[in-house]
Amino acid sequence: MDVELLQALRTVIKEEIEPVKKDLENVKQGLENVKQGLENVKQELLVEIRQVKQQIIKDISTSLSQYSKNLEEYVDNKTEVLNKRVYKLEVEMERISQQ
Repeated sequence: MDVELLQALRTVIKEEIEPVKKDLENVKQGLENVKQGLENVKQELLVEIRQVKQQIIKDISTSLSQYSKNLEEYVDNKTEVLNKRVYKLEVEMERISQQ
């Protein structure tokens, strides 16, 4: 009788454990799917980060070029104004020296 009782208990335990095993397998598969999804998101983010980095570098380069151009124009304008003043002074000095 003890053997029959043990056999019956084993059968009941197997029947109870089987759905738990299936659920555990489903959870395991779900985790694998989540891992794969996260890997895909990671790759997409890396691509986006590279694109943003390249755009930032391009924007900085453009800004520096524009800044350099503006600075050059400013210096040229100031130089032109200074040259005009110097020319006026030279003309005036020449006029005074001829008197």
